[in-house]
Amino acid sequence: MGPEVTGDIQELKQAQLQSNAEIWLALSTDQLVMSRTDFNPAEKKHIGKLLPYELEDQILGDVEDFHFAIGKMDESKLNFAYVPKRWITNIIDQFNDAQIEVVVCLPEPLLIPWEEHQWTLRWLGGDSVVEVRYAYDLCFRIHIGLLSSTLNALLDDEEFSKPNQIKLFAQTFEDLQTLQDALPDALQDIATSQQWDRWLSQSLDKLAPLNLRQQTLARALPVQRWWLQWKPAVIAAGVAAVTYFGVNWVELLQLKYQHERHLAAAEEAYRSVMPKGAMVDPVRQLTTQLEKYRSTDDSGGPSAIHMLSKITPVLSSSEGLLIKNLYFNDGDMRLNVESPSFQNIEKLRSDIEVQSMSAELINTSNNSTGVQARLRIRG
Repeated sequence: MGPEVTGDIQELKQAQLQSNAEIWLALSTDQLVMSRTDFNPAEKKHIGKLLPYELEDQILGDVEDFHFAIGKMDESKLNFAYVPKRWITNIIDQFNDAQIEVVVCLPEPLLIPWEEHQWTLRWLGGDSVVEVRYAYDLCFRIHIGLLSSTLNALLDDEEFSKPNQIKLFAQTFEDLQTLQDALPDALQDIATSQQWDRWLSQSLDKLAPLNLRQQTLARALPVQRWWLQWKPAVIAAGVAAVTYFGVNWVELLQLKYQHERHLAAAEEAYRSVMPKGAMVDPVRQLTTQLEKYRSTDDSGGPSAIHMLSKITPVLSSSEGLLIKNLYFNDGDMRLNVESPSFQNIEKLRSDIEVQSMSAELINTSNNSTGVQARLRIRG
């Protein structure tokens, strides 16, 4: 235990942050009462809620106005403490408002050193109150003038056997002597004394004998402290998540728009070739139609696609040429065209042959708009 340090609640907060130590709140008050009572083991699970009402006849005042805490329990006995609820709540709230987490809240006399079969008494001399710790988690404060009769009553209580030793603590030799003289005769011979001040006469065990932070005063999850620690990471993760999903959403919308455009183009292309009939999957249906124009000749004759790739540039460059229809079967293409003059038809035939294909003029006929001709083209 380090040296005694005094200060206000803000200085306590700074010291706690620097040392990362737990805060134990020790209460030195006459408003806190500790005692022992019987209980039904079958009610152990709910004893925290039932105990106040089982003690209604023993407590002055409304049990709803008190905060109760359970201490050590054995087969059918338990130790308990109670304190005015508004008083203890106001104290805890002051620490909470300062963002100081009180881990343990207990009566200060429970910090006085104690051993099995021993009673420990401390008198600081500043007032007339003696602090008595007579069990692991039982203690009380009493006026020094009432100490002898109170200890005699405790000796007569069948719940507690006579201790093997009485340990006295005080700051001066004179105070120790006064405390010794205040003991009942039955305890005089087993009393030993030690001159310690208030700070040195305290012993902090790792586990508190009794913690008033139970029931409605139980510690809440330190959500605010966790939030302060994780806030930057959470914000960064949130920004990253929003950015990620935002970018993906925009890309998804763009892809959806492009898909709709491609689908519309495919439908338009399909209808330009197949103006009638059902359209379910235009791409697949167009592919199926094109398969019909592939050569099925075992000799490996040219396909319609291959032949069209050669004659299309020729057809495009022919002025005034109108294609009436086109047929293809096993490498043999039939082309019906119309032109203003026979010379254009003949030029078309010769241009096709330049593309390493044979073009035979099958027949021609004249009409009011020009010359119609049928060509047979082979690869």
